[in-house]
Amino acid sequence: MSDANLAGEVKFRVAPQMQVVARTRAPAVEDLSQIVQAIRAQDAGLQTGQFGTVIFKSTTVSGVDLKLEPLQPSIGTVVHGIDLAQVIDNPSMIQFLRELWLERRVIMFRGQEHLTREEMVRFAECFGEVGAHHGERDHVPGSDGKGPTTAPGFPDMLVLRSGEKSAGAASGWHSDATWSPRPPMGSILRCIEAPPVGGDTSFCDAYAMWEGLSDETKKITAKLSAVHVGNDIHQMNGVTPSAVHPVPRTHPETGGTVLFAQSGFVRRFAEGHGLTPEQEQALLFELFERQGQPEYTCRFKWAPGSVAMWDNRAVLHRATADFWPHSRHMERLTILDHDHARRAPYYDPA
Repeated sequence: MSDANLAGEVKFRVAPQMQVVARTRAPAVEDLSQIVQAIRAQDAGLQTGQFGTVIFKSTTVSGVDLKLEPLQPSIGTVVHGIDLAQVIDNPSMIQFLRELWLERRVIMFRGQEHLTREEMVRFAECFGEVGAHHGERDHVPGSDGKGPTTAPGFPDMLVLRSGEKSAGAASGWHSDATWSPRPPMGSILRCIEAPPVGGDTSFCDAYAMWEGLSDETKKITAKLSAVHVGNDIHQMNGVTPSAVHPVPRTHPETGGTVLFAQSGFVRRFAEGHGLTPEQEQALLFELFERQGQPEYTCRFKWAPGSVAMWDNRAVLHRATADFWPHSRHMERLTILDHDHARRAPYYDPA
């Protein structure tokens, strides 16, 4: 993960997955410093511009003309023509955005560079309760002093920063904090600094993941729950969090069924599943194979001022670990459902 000089000083802390694309771009170079130089030379002439045709639908909400750009047939819409700082006190617009969010799983906005952190918090509060940086406050990773970076004056706002000297990205498919008994309802992520190329975030439709399973697999998994386990970075006072959730989940607002099992945190099925070890592994593989299917997935390219808000109950997401040595700086808020009775995942086949 590290590259050191002759004196033993660590010059780089670059996660292995961040190095893969970089090494293919500079295949004849082994030293990380030289790889950085080679890639920066390749990217030196990149410019910002706009080409091509954008497909969109026009609508007007509370006198505001919006353009809705679908990224994929079932998932992802970019909302153009909106100022998030101005919609906080507009109940009709908030209702429209919530309905669109539930329908499209994830909605995005551009041109929000002016949005302050206070305004981002107020916007999030229009949809639910702002949680701790990973959701519920009964388990806050790093509250023992070893936690993640948060924004100054905003302890609930997680800072996700990757640069030349220290690089990483959450590049595995996951839903946020499913290791909690009550995973967060949603998240809002905004971009402060984006790499000139790469560093996109992909989202996968968990409704389609469930629908894509065979009837036989649905019948088997309908009776199963899975064990979700956090990683070391999610520990609190040395305790790694874990929770058990049904494999199919009923969305508490839409009533639809999603596949609520992903390779990011699911380690096994709960006790009493009645499967042999070989059957368990084969079934987990079949479920995880749904992740990232092109038909179920949209991809969002970041720029400074871009914002994405996703329904954590209905999508998986992952960052693309292809942008090192360029910088990527993001800030995230986690949203909890106002209705406490809807926070814990459940499955109602009716």
